Formats: sequence, structure tokens, C-alpha cells
Amino acid sequence: MNDRRSRFIAVDWGTTNLRVFLMNHDGCIQAQRDSDRGMLKLGSAEFESVLSDLLGDWLTPDLPIYMAGMVGSRGGWQEVPYQQCPIKLDDLSEHLFWLSTSLPNKVAIVPGLRGTSVGGLLDVMRGEETQLLGALDWLEEQGRADESPVFCLPGTHCKWAQITEGKVTRFSTSITGELFARLNDESSLVKGLPKSDLLNEAAFKKGVLASQQAGGILHHLFSARSRFVGGELAAEEVRDYLSGVVIGHDVNDILSSIDTPTAPVFIIGSETLSARYALALSSRDLTSEFLAASEASIRGLKRLANRQVRSENNSTIGA
Repeated sequence: MNDRRSRFIAVDWGTTNLRVFLMNHDGCIQAQRDSDRGMLKLGSAEFESVLSDLLGDWLTPDLPIYMAGMVGSRGGWQEVPYQQCPIKLDDLSEHLFWLSTSLPNKVAIVPGLRGTSVGGLLDVMRGEETQLLGALDWLEEQGRADESPVFCLPGTHCKWAQITEGKVTRFSTSITGELFARLNDESSLVKGLPKSDLLNEAAFKKGVLASQQAGGILHHLFSARSRFVGGELAAEEVRDYLSGVVIGHDVNDILSSIDTPTAPVFIIGSETLSARYALALSSRDLTSEFLAASEASIRGLKRLANRQVRSENNSTIGA
């Protein structure tokens, strides 16, 4: 049952998973429910019923729903237009897309962003904009609102963003995670070699160091095979070495395109993957800070919900 403190529902709907959070007036999580019904498993007509089934007794008119992630992409529930960078992240509250549904709750999708990458190419993001807003909220809470760190959001598609005075100026995407997943599952570089969930830090660092040598990423990727065959890598080291090469190049490429960060790089993601990026950054004598992607998403949605409430209150007062 809902209690009178419940204020809104936060929804993080990605490609593979769906997570919903019942939030109270203090911005704290009151309850959480999870599903494996991510965007890739659903047709456009299924989203409403899937959300309705998961929310159950949370479906009440007094609880607006704020959704972020791939739910607003082409192939999601409703394709929501990207907002153009540069943009102040707090201004996303003015561009929420309100859906027409049969649910008793009001339902909004946070728009993604489109902008120019460090290479001058068009780039896009969905979901990460909410995490970036959550990270800014965290920095503000720590009394560090005047900082402008470089943000790294590792994942299937790693995002790198630069924010100044709360405004996203530009960002760049690397398919780091997807590339490694393909190489790690299907390539001749690792065929027949053992897998482990534990990070072999020494092997990973060897890969990072290899990524900093001459020759380029295509050459360095093959070195996972040649160094194993030549006896320089043990069988159990190859996969983490390969991970070091891929992540090392991701870090090297972005650092070659921006001014060297003077503040710690702010990593938003899972703890295990973020630890690898922290190691790659440390090889370049850079420090980093970590914020869990789930906390960043919740903080971002909370901030958008609060701004929406203030906007509605101001409209009522003005009337």
C-alpha cells in the first residue's frame, strides 16, 4: 500500500531491464520493483501493459511517473525528440514528453540529447542525460556545484561528457562495451581460453599499457593472440588483457581530444566496470570518483520531478 508520503514513481527503462522506484517526499526510495522486460523484448504496444503489471497497487492519480532511458527511443514506447546541445540539464524538465495512456497516473518520458562529439560528428544519448543531472545534484549536495569535471559513463556504449555551469557543451560515444563483448564471445583472439568473473588486474594493466604504444587499436587487439601464442600471456590473462586494450584506447582517444582534466574524472556506472576505467585513468596519472548509475538515475529523476512540482505551483500562484 502507498503511504501519504509517496510523491512520484521513478522508472529506469533500458534495453534489457526495467526498474521502478516508489519515491517519498524526502526523495528517498520507499520501495523498488524489477523486471527483465527491457526495450529489446517488447513491441511498442506492450510497454503500457508491462508497466501497469509491474506497478500494480502504485497506480494512483496522485503519483506522477517519470521515465528515463531507451523507453523514449525509436523502437521504445514512444520516440521522443532529442534536445539539442548545448543545453542546461535542469531545463530538461521543460521538455518532458507526456504520454497519453489509460493509466490513472500522469506519465512522462525524459528526452535524450543530440550534440557534437569531440570529432565534430553528430552524437546522441538516452538515459545518460538523467544520470548526468543526478551527478550534478550529488556534486551540489557536496557543496561542489562550481566544479566542471569530465564525466565518463561506461557501458555498452560509453559516453564522455563535458559540463560547464550545469550545461552540456558536448559529448562523445564509444562502442567500447559492445566491441569487447563481441571480441570476448566470438573472436579467434580468445577462442578456447578460460573465462573468469574476477578481474586479473595485472593482465588488464598490460593491455592498458599496450594501448599506449604505437600501432593503433587493430594491431593492439591482435597482440592478445600473438602474446599468448608467444608465451607472454597466460591463458587466464588474455581476456582481461583484451579488456585493457579496448578500455585503454577509449581513455586514450578521449584524452587526446580534450584538455587534460585538472579535477578527478567523474565515473557513473556499475562498480565493476567503473573500476576498470579507474585503473585505465590512473595509468595516465588521473584520479577518478565513482557514482553508481542507479543512484545517478534516481537523483536525476528526483530533481526533474521537484522542478516540475515547483513549476506547477508557480503556475497556480500566477493564476
